Amino acid sequence: LVYFLLRINLQLIQRLDTNSGGGVNQNNVATIRAKAANINNNNQLRANSIETIGNNIKEVEEQALQNRLVTLREEVTTMQKKVDDMKQRMEHVKSIQRSSSASAILGVGGVRSSTKQTNKQLNRHICTKDQETLQSNRLQKRFSEWWSHSACPDQVWMDHIDTLFADATSTSTTQQPYLVLDIGCNKGYTSADFLDALSPGTNMNPHTLVTAIRAIAKEDNTKFDRDGGVCNDSKKALNRDRSTVRDVEVHCFEPSPATYEMLKRAHTKLMPKEEDGGAKWFIHNKGLHGTNGEMSWHSACAHAVGDELCTIVDEGTSDAITVPVVTVDTFLEETYPSSSSELPLVHMLKIDAEGLDPAVLQGSMNVLTQNRAIMVMFEFNPGLSEKGDHPHGMWGRNGNPRVTLMEVTSWLDDIGYDCYLDTHLPDENEKNKGVLEAPGLYRITGDCMSKEPSVRGWANVVCASRKYGNVAERLLELATIVQT
Repeated sequence: LVYFLLRINLQLIQRLDTNSGGGVNQNNVATIRAKAANINNNNQLRANSIETIGNNIKEVEEQALQNRLVTLREEVTTMQKKVDDMKQRMEHVKSIQRSSSASAILGVGGVRSSTKQTNKQLNRHICTKDQETLQSNRLQKRFSEWWSHSACPDQVWMDHIDTLFADATSTSTTQQPYLVLDIGCNKGYTSADFLDALSPGTNMNPHTLVTAIRAIAKEDNTKFDRDGGVCNDSKKALNRDRSTVRDVEVHCFEPSPATYEMLKRAHTKLMPKEEDGGAKWFIHNKGLHGTNGEMSWHSACAHAVGDELCTIVDEGTSDAITVPVVTVDTFLEETYPSSSSELPLVHMLKIDAEGLDPAVLQGSMNVLTQNRAIMVMFEFNPGLSEKGDHPHGMWGRNGNPRVTLMEVTSWLDDIGYDCYLDTHLPDENEKNKGVLEAPGLYRITGDCMSKEPSVRGWANVVCASRKYGNVAERLLELATIVQT
């Protein structure tokens, strides 16, 4: 503005000078021009300074933004770590809640928290969504092809089970007999099957057992077990090795007094002498449960072998008989006392407990959380609680209390076990009708089965501790669909 006024002033002076014929002082004009030039220079300097200051401010602002960006990135990284840590904590809490929930459902106190095992020898296999879908589709198709394919499975995992067990314990410094707990022994075919697999030279097998049972029926002038087991158990192929004798202890638990007496007579016929070494078959007239005590059974259990009425009934039922029950942990502690807190190694824990399988598993808390059971086998039978007459059991819609298969297998997964649905493979007759190949096992653990299978009747589940890598890996190999 000053510069503008000076220029106007200079122009006025020049005009006056012209009009007056040069009467204006030229020195004043020169002075005014010099001042105008100086002001112009100062304005240019100010403009340069303003530009410099603007550039400096821009650089400072850019550096500040850069520093803030670095800070924000560090804060995001820290927050992500906190989120990941929180997720891990939540997974841990969920696993404890699942274990506590199972305990609460079964009414058993003193449950140990379930955490993932850190000493697993086989990594936990997790299915992709495609693998889960492929297996689910084949499983549902298999149920339509043969509704009872899991009720009477081929148990292909039994092949060379003696070698698997031997390899699993090869690094152990303590030698002990193969130990099998046959809970819900019924007519003893599972006991006979394992005695044949582990000590075939004993000559106790499903073939010899059914012969003894039929001889007892003839002696009593009655008939039972004409088919040799509901799944034709007596017709299973025998171990080709007919001479090897090993130290094996099989404990048969049968709560029905009538069936228990029949089993004792069969034992006398088949294994009258049990030396210090070799195979032994122990028969117990008791049941296994989640707590120690007694349970009521239908009066038919007292006199009828294999009677369908021989089921668990409500306490106080007229004419009911009472049978003692214990937990697996209590039985092992009392039968195999030790100065250490470690329970004996159970090679197979087989459970068929009239729908109370979850309770028996709960009563096995110590042996399972210690991973002192190499394998576990149990029956999933939701139909028992939905029967019109004498509904019972914990599976199914009317389970009392209700427990789902996915809850049980999830808990077993938490403590280090992989579980599978066992199956019957397509036979030649089916293949001739166009039935496609099917896997030996359907994997449940590791997101491989997202929902409970639609079982008609009952099904069998087999599990292996990941601690014994060779056994767990053998089961995984048989679940061929989840390997693709």
